[in-house]
Amino acid sequence: MTINSQPVMFVGAGPGDPDLITVKGKNAVKEADLILYAGSLVPDAVLKWADSAAVRINTASLAFDEIIARMCKAHSKGKRVVRLHSGDPGLYGAIGEQIVELERRSVSYEIIPGVTAALAAAAAMGHEYTLPGVAQTLILTRMPGRTNVPETESLKGLAAHKTSMAIYLSISMVREVAGILGEAYGDDAPAVVAYRVSQPDEEIIRTTIKDLPDVVRNKGITRQALIIVGKALKVREAGLRERSKLYDKKFSHSFREGTRQAPKARTSQYAIWAITPGGMTLARQVMKGLDGVDLYMSDRLAGDEVSGLRFKSLKVKLAESFNQYKGHIFIMATGIVVRMIASLIRDKTIDPAVVVLDEKASHCISLLAGHLGGANALARQIGGIVGAEPVITTATDVNDLPSIDLIAEQSEMIIENTDAIKIINMALLEEKRIEILDPYGLLKNALPVSTLTPALSSPLNGEGSGQDKDQPMIYVGDEIRAITSSCLILRPRVLVAGIGCNRGTDKEEIKRCLYDVFRKHQLSPKSLFALATIDIKKNEAGLIELAQALDIPILFYSSEALNRTEGIKTPSSLVERHTGARSVCEAAALLGARTDRLLVPKECAKNVTVAVARTVSA
Repeated sequence: MTINSQPVMFVGAGPGDPDLITVKGKNAVKEADLILYAGSLVPDAVLKWADSAAVRINTASLAFDEIIARMCKAHSKGKRVVRLHSGDPGLYGAIGEQIVELERRSVSYEIIPGVTAALAAAAAMGHEYTLPGVAQTLILTRMPGRTNVPETESLKGLAAHKTSMAIYLSISMVREVAGILGEAYGDDAPAVVAYRVSQPDEEIIRTTIKDLPDVVRNKGITRQALIIVGKALKVREAGLRERSKLYDKKFSHSFREGTRQAPKARTSQYAIWAITPGGMTLARQVMKGLDGVDLYMSDRLAGDEVSGLRFKSLKVKLAESFNQYKGHIFIMATGIVVRMIASLIRDKTIDPAVVVLDEKASHCISLLAGHLGGANALARQIGGIVGAEPVITTATDVNDLPSIDLIAEQSEMIIENTDAIKIINMALLEEKRIEILDPYGLLKNALPVSTLTPALSSPLNGEGSGQDKDQPMIYVGDEIRAITSSCLILRPRVLVAGIGCNRGTDKEEIKRCLYDVFRKHQLSPKSLFALATIDIKKNEAGLIELAQALDIPILFYSSEALNRTEGIKTPSSLVERHTGARSVCEAAALLGARTDRLLVPKECAKNVTVAVARTVSA
């Protein structure tokens, strides 16, 4: 007997398009000596990857035992065997029973996943099944036929969730399916029939649940079709209630640091939380001395109170509103607050202030975001209102020293590498020498003179620079520099980008050109103060959308104002003929920065021109 070290390969062929098989699956088919496939489901096109010498067996007419026998016989002879399934073999592939038989015969196997029809249908429709605030679950199921479905997984029970659903192997029972779905989603809810997805005769038929049976009958569809329902099918009508956090500029994660998160559509800056009658009384006292406060009270003690916001679960309500306020004031035990906010804390640069006040108003504790979030100042303010002792544990505050993160915020500078904050603050505490490169004098008089040295020419960590990598340093500027890990980078908002663009240029093209210019000249986009252009661009959608995305203003200037500007390097008669201004991007940058010196003269792309000026000089 030949010993075969090659496992039997269960390969997902994908939804039909031979190019949608995985690379690993394609290679397995190429190397196979024997391929067993269900010809009723796997298109011949997928077999184009097979070697011409490979034996191909359509198993559509074979019984289960015959299929197993052929697989095992070929395997025993040292042949490489592929069992080719449509879609993904782990979904309605019936591989479980085949695996049991292979294991009983001590035949090794491997499973290579494939693209299932529901995911190929999403691509064909141009939809996402999981939209924030609309649907976060996709159910894949089928109706019972000759194969039963557990009672706990009935279509009626699953449809009650009203989320995105893809129903396999049930098109022949479409009338019954439509009746069940209509009860849950409503007869007028959107539905899609996805027929032979990714194949040459693919059809994506959009309809409503009540019209499903007629559509399927009129099209003559009896097999190889999915039924798809859910609010996500009408994304514009459903509306995105919230955006994905992954790309939100205010959301920090392992690969990107977010910017401070502003309150979401809240007129109040602070939330105060009370769970006892004593807490309610003290909350009222705080609210008399602090403007812009929303009161949250436990349902258990609210009674007939109508002027506050009620909650049944503190944990649930706090999770909903944590990032909607600048700060939170809790009148309860610190331990409760720590447990409630633990999973909500993200980063010191974006977390809201958290202050804890005891019911007797003895102590007011700054618990979270002391400097950047303002909890230290808030604790002192509340202490002054109710007579409580502010409890501040931040080392610089305890020692009456300035904090570099607070100085940066007050100076409206962005901290690029927050990990270096602790190095600088520790140097202040220990009265260590801090080297500063601040050509604009933005930190002048902000730090103790005794700790500072004259400005460096360049805090670089290049070879041969002689720079001590452990020396605490601060670099204030808009230039991209290689720095040591002990150097804090502060980005002042000092750059104005003048923009010229053709009508209809989209946001991404303008942004790409802008960032290319900044990259080329080693400038940080975090130092952008504003965009500037001619006033005839006030309704240019791409420009407006870019300014909104960057959270900076656009400065608009008339052609007359642009023509009076000094310092233009590359005037253009063509631009003047179309706009009335001999320069747009250069003149606008100079006007916006209130200078006569360009940092970057006009640079041109296909539809965009960019120039940069600095609002301060070294």
